[in-house]
Amino acid sequence: METNSFWINSLTNKQLELILLITEQCNFRCTYCYEDFKLGKMAPYVIEGVKNVIKKRIAGLDILSLSFFGGEPLLNKENVLELSQWAADICKEHDVKYLCDMTTNGYMLNEIVFEKLIHSGVMSYQITLDGEKQSHNEFRHTLKGEPTFDRIYSNIIMMANTKHNFYCTIRFNIADSNFNSVKSFINNYSSPFANDKRFSIHFHPIFGNSEFKLTNEDKLQELKKLAQIKGFKNDIPYKNSSCYASNANSFVIRADGRIQKCTVSLESDINNIGKIQKDGSMCINEEKFKKWIFAYDKGCPSSFLTNEKQNTPTGPAGKSQ
Repeated sequence: METNSFWINSLTNKQLELILLITEQCNFRCTYCYEDFKLGKMAPYVIEGVKNVIKKRIAGLDILSLSFFGGEPLLNKENVLELSQWAADICKEHDVKYLCDMTTNGYMLNEIVFEKLIHSGVMSYQITLDGEKQSHNEFRHTLKGEPTFDRIYSNIIMMANTKHNFYCTIRFNIADSNFNSVKSFINNYSSPFANDKRFSIHFHPIFGNSEFKLTNEDKLQELKKLAQIKGFKNDIPYKNSSCYASNANSFVIRADGRIQKCTVSLESDINNIGKIQKDGSMCINEEKFKKWIFAYDKGCPSSFLTNEKQNTPTGPAGKSQ
């Protein structure tokens, strides 16, 4: 069997990817969400530990990648901005390429916040829309049950109207119940950012809940073809690609300092591989760690290792949200 080059490249110590659950609280309560929101903002000693990990590794790196995740990371935008700017500065000092992305629901991503994020080095975004207004609002509403579509949609249009050189993946989580609404969105709402190379579209089925099943995954291809006709490039498919969790130099850092490999199987024992210390030490359980690395050819390693169906499996197009 041909060795996966992505996986081989992931073994290099020249790259480091840290996925930071900068807060585990969220202003949304999406109907298919798998998180429990028990933790709040990332502890100060954990942020200090992240900085010290980077300080220890920076001299040997070619690429540093920070991914801000949650919860909703913009509920802790102060730490996002401070940490990203700090990382951008230390990378510039050591001639290291800095990549920074954010998985956000987009609700708080107004023009002022967006400008600050861009200037701190956050250049890549994943934002989810689940169809037209009614369908989206049924799936993705606030903690108080309020609708969210109009505000997110206007924020995406604001991004499109800027001259910044960012990258944004618009993600659609697909079930039978919202397929037609997503199709209608592409036809009727996508023109403000169609044919804009800064935007791509990613379609992903919802797994783990019979209420949100997609009975025919061929429907994804129908949506992809429609998006291409409208001028969008499609993001990386979720199948037949190595998951970031198999990357030897990719780590999820929880708000309480736990080190994990996957952003979905948060409470699975196999996913809890260690703890970060304030001085930047990463205490890793080597046996658990190796199982993730050598599951690179199993599709979604979390499903393989835990023998569970996950709600929305992760994939190379971005962490689930």
